[in-house]
Amino acid sequence: MVDFIFLILCISEVALASYHEQYRIPHATSDRWESYYFNEKEYIMQNLPVNWENAKIICRGHHNGSLATIDTKDKAEFLAEALSELQFSIESVWVGARRDSADDPEGYRWSNSVELRRTAADVLNNEDQTINFKHYPMWLNRTHIPVNEGGADCVAVERVNHDKPVFLDLPCHLDRPFVCEKDAHIEVRVQELRSVRCRSGLYHVFDGRLDWHQAAAYCVLNKMTLANIATAKCLKKLGLTMLKSRPSIESAWVGAKGALGRWTWIDTGLSIFASTPYIDVRNAVWPPMRHNTIKQNGCLQLDRHATHSPVFMEARCERKMQFICYQATGIAALRSTLPPASDDNFYYILVRQLLYWQHAFENCQRMNGTLATVEHIWISGHLNMTKDPVSDVTAYSWWNPATSKRVPDPKGDFPGLYLTI
Repeated sequence: MVDFIFLILCISEVALASYHEQYRIPHATSDRWESYYFNEKEYIMQNLPVNWENAKIICRGHHNGSLATIDTKDKAEFLAEALSELQFSIESVWVGARRDSADDPEGYRWSNSVELRRTAADVLNNEDQTINFKHYPMWLNRTHIPVNEGGADCVAVERVNHDKPVFLDLPCHLDRPFVCEKDAHIEVRVQELRSVRCRSGLYHVFDGRLDWHQAAAYCVLNKMTLANIATAKCLKKLGLTMLKSRPSIESAWVGAKGALGRWTWIDTGLSIFASTPYIDVRNAVWPPMRHNTIKQNGCLQLDRHATHSPVFMEARCERKMQFICYQATGIAALRSTLPPASDDNFYYILVRQLLYWQHAFENCQRMNGTLATVEHIWISGHLNMTKDPVSDVTAYSWWNPATSKRVPDPKGDFPGLYLTI
């Protein structure tokens, strides 16, 4: 199967490293802006001094985003480091927090209504004061910036000691560069790692971190479905395949989803707890769950760790992980209630119809197969040899040990040696 490029909102591969290794390389640059990726977001450092309201307008109308929400210590440190690495010199930038006025009882808040705390304990007296790097948020006392009657109601981020973040409360009419934030658009390459033959089709294990909905769409677009795993045999095979894949896979999306406690397979609409003709376990709970319980909502993943057998586990549908698609091979069209016999390489179908060899050969081709090559096969029965004491003639016959009766010879009207399969 050819590689597939899937455009999604996600974090780039460098996200596997710490944020100290991500921000140093911009995703894109121009003479007026640079963009960086961090935690599934793109941050655009715009070197265009404007007031706070105009910065908000440009982020929304031009960049299809918003003024950046820097509501964690990690984000603040990332932003300060990024500012220190820009090709143009920027000391402070507008971000997306403000208050209505000095009398606003709610204080400074981000656009998502989360408070940006500012107390006396959060404020540095000057840039040379020793900074507690574990403290968030840290504010700088802006003694060198006069404040008019309009107050200092808008928030900027400045870097001190080269790359340490502090917040500034500034008059909103001041011109400053600004930082916009939007979802990061990354091209993720999806490629098949392995395929597993089981049940009545093929399971394809894919590398490419997608959320559950994106994985389901990928399978459908490639004439498959997100995997329905209905037997312990298939579960074990897939767990071993995930272990042997390079890189090894610990969890992968499969084709079930839960809403209000009702968990169903998306290809059949049946409950994942319902008994089916394919189930091959007795006196055991199916499906096997990681914690023997299941949440009300979410999406289903196949979870495998080195010390555990593969089990199912619920997860947030927005998580990014590898996934497994299922491809029917056409055998299901035979409408058999049981899966066909198989080994590690092929399925075997016994056609109960008398045909000449050539017609049988053509029939197998129409079923997308070939006549089977059988090197040997074990069948039930005992071969008995008897010798007539008078005529000294030796005779052979097959007996069924379950019924103690002779097995009839299809080439004659009497029990005999020559049988066909």
